[in-house]
Amino acid sequence: MPKVRIYRDLCKGVEECGICVSVCPKELFQPSHALNPKGYRPPEMKDEADCTGCENCMIYCPDLAIAVKKDKTAKGAKK
Repeated sequence: MPKVRIYRDLCKGVEECGICVSVCPKELFQPSHALNPKGYRPPEMKDEADCTGCENCMIYCPDLAIAVKKDKTAKGAKK
């Protein structure tokens, strides 16, 4: 299962940006209830277990606020 890390302090928020919400094929991102130090509402994942590891969120995030680490033991992973 891929591991998604959201760097809340770097994010411009779902309302102001929201690219992660629009590019996720599984629609896993939603606004968090807490604001970051800059006053933005960063995303949180609804259910990380449903993540496919496509990395769209990481690739398209203009603030580099999302990192996706794929599980190396997953079936089909390169050795």
